[in-house]
Amino acid sequence: MQLGGLDWYGPKYLGAADPASPLASPLFADLAGLPPLLIQVGGHEIMLDDAIELARAAALADVEVALEIGAELPHVFQNRAGELDEADAALARAGAFIRARLGAALPV
Repeated sequence: MQLGGLDWYGPKYLGAADPASPLASPLFADLAGLPPLLIQVGGHEIMLDDAIELARAAALADVEVALEIGAELPHVFQNRAGELDEADAALARAGAFIRARLGAALPV
């Protein structure tokens, strides 16, 4: 997505909401008490800086956080599973992340 796309998508996502509201963006939320977070972002993601800032804010709130930045990958690269090896690997790592925290409660 190009920066100009934000001008189109932003109002559709926000409606009349304040963009600095915690309900609009977790960057403005109190993250204390959240469960472990896995943040996967592409290196060519338009929201890369936001993902990095979210990981930093989570760590400062004592939330377990793992940040994975995939070199040269686009916005929501995970939706290319079955077409892009990096997407398949990212989803496998996400599954492992969840299973490691929930134990035997989830099937493999």
